[in-house]
Amino acid sequence: MPSSPRSGPSSLPRSTEVPLPAGATAVSALRWAGRRLTGFVDSPSVDAEVLLLSVLGGTRARLYAAGDLVLTSVVAGQFVSLVERRGAGEPLQYLTGRQVFRGLDLQVGPGVLVPRPETEVVVERALALIAAVPSPVVVDVGTGSGAIALAIAAERPSAAVWATEVSGAALAWAGRNAAGLGLERVAFVEGDLLSGLPRALQGTVDLVVANPPYLPQALVESAAADVRDHEPRVALVSGPTGLEVPSRLIASAWAWLRPGGWLVMETWPGQAEDLVALLGDAYGEVAARPDLAGSLRMVEGRRPVRS
Repeated sequence: MPSSPRSGPSSLPRSTEVPLPAGATAVSALRWAGRRLTGFVDSPSVDAEVLLLSVLGGTRARLYAAGDLVLTSVVAGQFVSLVERRGAGEPLQYLTGRQVFRGLDLQVGPGVLVPRPETEVVVERALALIAAVPSPVVVDVGTGSGAIALAIAAERPSAAVWATEVSGAALAWAGRNAAGLGLERVAFVEGDLLSGLPRALQGTVDLVVANPPYLPQALVESAAADVRDHEPRVALVSGPTGLEVPSRLIASAWAWLRPGGWLVMETWPGQAEDLVALLGDAYGEVAARPDLAGSLRMVEGRRPVRS
């Protein structure tokens, strides 16, 4: 989920359209797209490069080495269409169909949340917590594209990884990613939070990890168009306060964790202290941890080991 959904225009006005000149080269097309996207995306030049590469293929170095290459009418048309759609608010990753997450090339598109770099820190912490467990059992709640579950499975082959998702559309993306990466051993189940898991797992899970919907409704309404109008609300909005889904997960994870098992959740700085308080009612070793920028990005708690 976005760390703090940015505000921005909802659409690139059609009245400002300036056509790509006939016979445009790769470099002149990039300049045109950069100007077209300025004021509507955070990194217009970067987005322009990514979109042109998605049409042409190849690498950034080769793109500039062949900067005087004249675009064919077909390529130019495809590129202009992508630039206009990006300016109108479609997520860049939906337009290219992919997002890299901890080295995994994930397929993404409408119906699934785009994995964010901030979530990679959550995976890093999850792996650290199960490092000493020989064959850990891990459950990724609300898996979306499968990013967290597949990263853990790829980096910890001895782990038995389960992943749940309430959205059938998102679960289909996760399944495609697992197949594309050769990680079909991850078990995906459809259901709300942990409800779809086999009951035999109760009390045996070493780690429950989640990037749940944690944003208040009002915060999403003021977000930029790519978040507000395109990414699935079920993956973003928890409710009026933002605590509704995380608090349910805190309550339900307890029965699935083994004594000594961990719950780790992504959050945002405005919510971290509230979640620490909720965790403190039943869990031990409760903490809020920062991301690389120093913002409180995740919370964790451990089911106490009872004698």
